[in-house]
Amino acid sequence: MEQRRQQTYEERFLRAYERLEKPLFRLILIGFALILIGQLALSTPQGRQFLSATDRMEGQRSAGVMPAAATEKSNAKLTIRAIEPKGSLAKVWVEVNGVPAGNFHNAEATVSVKQGDVVTVDTSELPGVYRFEVDHDNPEISYPVPGMLVEAMEGQLAEVGPVHFMK
Repeated sequence: MEQRRQQTYEERFLRAYERLEKPLFRLILIGFALILIGQLALSTPQGRQFLSATDRMEGQRSAGVMPAAATEKSNAKLTIRAIEPKGSLAKVWVEVNGVPAGNFHNAEATVSVKQGDVVTVDTSELPGVYRFEVDHDNPEISYPVPGMLVEAMEGQLAEVGPVHFMK
């Protein structure tokens, strides 16, 4: 009669691992292939409609214009005055949405704004610190408030912020 030697823990583990290795490897490959297929399907509009409920629930895409900004007809004028002007302010520009809209004449600049416009004061070409006061006489504007102070320093813009009208 033959006696069988008792297997060590490592030998039993390796034998069990060999039985599981191929199915686990196949499962990982199938999962990776499904991820690739899903990502390829999500890169097309038809695939997104099929796989993603979010696209179906969001509605139709617009042409990139926010509806509130597209329908807003309120225009206003903001006046920005320099407090304690230091010399010539001819190199200081007031920008609306990043586009120069006016510069300072007689220590003040007036620009036209609409709902959501971001107004900034650019003093990057001048050394030192400059303070400005924002003013308007339009009761429909809720922000910026008349008398609001902003400050600009070398290399920085003074942001007045997005303009908000009361509804």
